Amino acid sequence: MCPRPEFEKLTFQDFQTRVLADKPAQILNDDYTNNLYAEIRNDPNPRPTLKAVHMSDPHIDLEYKEGTLWKCGSYTCCREEWGYPSDPTLAAGKWGGYECDLPRDTLLNMLEHVKEVQQPDLFFWTGDNSAHNVWSNTNEEVTEYTLQITSAIQYTFGDDDIIVYPIQGNHDTWPVNVEDFSAPGINYPINHFKDSWTQWIGQEAIDKFGEYGYYSVPFKLPGGKVLENSKIIGFNSQTANDQNWWILGERNDPGNQIAWLEAELAETEAAGGFVYIIAHIQPYNF
Repeated sequence: MCPRPEFEKLTFQDFQTRVLADKPAQILNDDYTNNLYAEIRNDPNPRPTLKAVHMSDPHIDLEYKEGTLWKCGSYTCCREEWGYPSDPTLAAGKWGGYECDLPRDTLLNMLEHVKEVQQPDLFFWTGDNSAHNVWSNTNEEVTEYTLQITSAIQYTFGDDDIIVYPIQGNHDTWPVNVEDFSAPGINYPINHFKDSWTQWIGQEAIDKFGEYGYYSVPFKLPGGKVLENSKIIGFNSQTANDQNWWILGERNDPGNQIAWLEAELAETEAAGGFVYIIAHIQPYNF
């Protein structure tokens, strides 16, 4: 109905073409990673390896009650509000119930297993910490869940030389799936749990994280070693969550994250290093 378009159509293919324009030929066929793994497999001198544990979606429920009804037809069974069934097969157990979020004791037990049995070098934690009562929770409640799990990890691992890299999920801001990127530093949960992660990622990364929920740190290993010119990047996948209504007003690059990420990757590539990216959900529906 208009005499001329009032918008410019941006496509992923245009972005991809621009980014790949100055890249080396070996990555242009999108098989660089496959070729790299083939090279590693065929190397007669096996290289040193690291063990990593990845925890996502713990979704603990601080109101979980053993013995309550686990088959309630809701998102938050195993709470006292559903009562205690006479049929023992429908009663929530000590370690969990089939249709319920996780008891805190189960999380603690699992973390002990990670420490004592798996004994990893690295622990990646990619969020979704709160219970599924998304219609009634609050900024303060979802913040408390992240703080509780942070405390549990710190207490269990103690002084063990396990390097922890965290990032939040779509249930760790409020309301669920929602985060406003219109200005830096305005997200309540992020700015009320960020300081508890300082011992893991350092103050500089915490300051950056507090702006829009993403960060970059040097790739640290146990024993104080740092992989030269390499980074861990915590990516905030709320910028590409199609249920996040705030990004309807930030269609170009919410929180300037893609521009920042492109610069971080280019810097690392120029230095001959590599980047390991952690995030909660896949970036989709751009």
